[in-house]
Amino acid sequence: MSTKNIVSNLATGLMVLCALAVTGMAVRNNFFPPNSGQAREQGPRTIRNWKQYAQTGAALGSADAPVTIVEFSDFQCPFCAGLSKTIRDMQARQPNRFRVVYRHFPLAQHTHAVAAGTAAECAGEQGRFAEYHDLLFANQDSIGERPWARFATAAGVADTIAFNRCVAGPAARARVEADARTAAKLELPGTPSLIVNGRLYSGAISEAELDSMISGAR
Repeated sequence: MSTKNIVSNLATGLMVLCALAVTGMAVRNNFFPPNSGQAREQGPRTIRNWKQYAQTGAALGSADAPVTIVEFSDFQCPFCAGLSKTIRDMQARQPNRFRVVYRHFPLAQHTHAVAAGTAAECAGEQGRFAEYHDLLFANQDSIGERPWARFATAAGVADTIAFNRCVAGPAARARVEADARTAAKLELPGTPSLIVNGRLYSGAISEAELDSMISGAR
């Protein structure tokens, strides 16, 4: 085979490999949402009419706090678990500085995220959302293995029969799915995503970064 033919064949092969790589990336982006904690905005994006997104969801913290954080999260997302602990620790130290409105953003690759969100909503119907929320994140490796009712008992849910009925019913799950549609409408790049007084931040967020976001909120 001549040198010219070898070069031509190599060039053709490289073009095919490049085309396959581009196709693979397109398929991944179209069919799989961003991995938790890895999608990061270049800078905070302003969300217009952001207060409407704080009207639905479980509120954690003082209603009189000057800063509201709308948190879109997934109970199986490890970065969400880390951020949740950071948020709860900060709220314990500064209870009136900010409040969080929790919204569900279950990622497709997390097979138990919708069910976990549904169970948390059902605990919330008995006033125990915060406790259930904290237990799920603290025991993330047990999600999908431990019965939801066992989490409920540990969270102090009084009526487990009503809780189980709620988990099996459509209403709580519908709220989780509605949150997911809202996340899609907002084109959130991944989990966790925070709207801090109208400014959107996404991805892994440290305590120092969160503190700066809250301090800079108006």
